[in-house]
Amino acid sequence: MDRLDLRILARLQDDASVSHAELGEQVGLSASQVSRRIQRLAQDSVIRRQVALLDPDSLGLHVEAYVLVSLASYAKGVAEAFHKRMIGLAEVVECCALTGDSDYLLHLMARDLPSLSHLINDELLGHGDIANVRSNIVLNRVKRTTALPLPAARP
Repeated sequence: MDRLDLRILARLQDDASVSHAELGEQVGLSASQVSRRIQRLAQDSVIRRQVALLDPDSLGLHVEAYVLVSLASYAKGVAEAFHKRMIGLAEVVECCALTGDSDYLLHLMARDLPSLSHLINDELLGHGDIANVRSNIVLNRVKRTTALPLPAARP
């Protein structure tokens, strides 16, 4: 990856809807050169996919929470069943296995507090595989980005 690839990636992280012609003007390449580079970056799995980022409040998702989960058992099928359940819950926007005191960190989006309560009490705790949950409700988002830190462009 060269500095032009990094500049293209930085711009795409900011706005992936920019045209190849406009992107080319910004990085000093033709639209066809930009297109080929983007295609190569996608083939190399540097670019996994391009998506639209939606506004949660506009969609009625007014409660955001982070929940730490500890499993009740580490028997072979318990974690697999938990993973399948998390994948199937649309309100779980991220689920990460952790080291430390908790086994998982869940990022949840819900319409309101009753919806979050139902999600935690019925969908999480209602299956007998979780020993403990600790939930933290987001009061204010100080920073949210999907952009990854890129190495400084090399000359």
